Amino acid sequence: MGRTRPEDRLGRAMEVFWTKGYYDTSIDQLMSQTGLHRAAVYAEFGSKRRLFEAALRRYRERIVAEYLAPLAAPDAARAEIDGFFRGIHQAASARKRRGCLMINTASEVSPHIRSVAGIVTRFLDDLRALLRRACVNARTRGEMRPETDADQVADYLVGSVLGLWTLGRSPAPAETLRHYLAGVLGSLDGLRPAARGRRPVTS
Repeated sequence: MGRTRPEDRLGRAMEVFWTKGYYDTSIDQLMSQTGLHRAAVYAEFGSKRRLFEAALRRYRERIVAEYLAPLAAPDAARAEIDGFFRGIHQAASARKRRGCLMINTASEVSPHIRSVAGIVTRFLDDLRALLRRACVNARTRGEMRPETDADQVADYLVGSVLGLWTLGRSPAPAETLRHYLAGVLGSLDGLRPAARGRRPVTS
């Protein structure tokens, strides 16, 4: 059997952190999942914190990029915002309901570790920029009223991303998540030049 590649070890560490959280993950658990001895963990990554930061960056490159795909196109607008939130709802409602590692980290770790806060802040800034661009595009196409404040809407939508993921991690019933999604999409409908009703959100 060949040796496990470094990127595979990092992927396994990411899964442990994602499932258990930074503070509830021990070096022994990381050793068990990555196949590294304690000395090798520190030799390769330097510390548990640095391993976590590397895992967080990998999560952003592999997982977050997939979530953000609907917003990535320069011409993304209202339909892509809808698709983005529907994708989050689907993922947040999945069986494991472990939330988003980046969002979990925003509340659990960022207040205590500055370097981790920097990673999360860059993610939130990039998320806001994508949502703002989509709002500007939607306004230009007439999908939002001309006076719509794209900055305000983008900030609201970033908060909604955090809220939906947090609900998904909680014991809240599936109906609550559907209602939350319907509220977000309904608020966007209210920004149309001629507001139109939205059909109920189904899972």
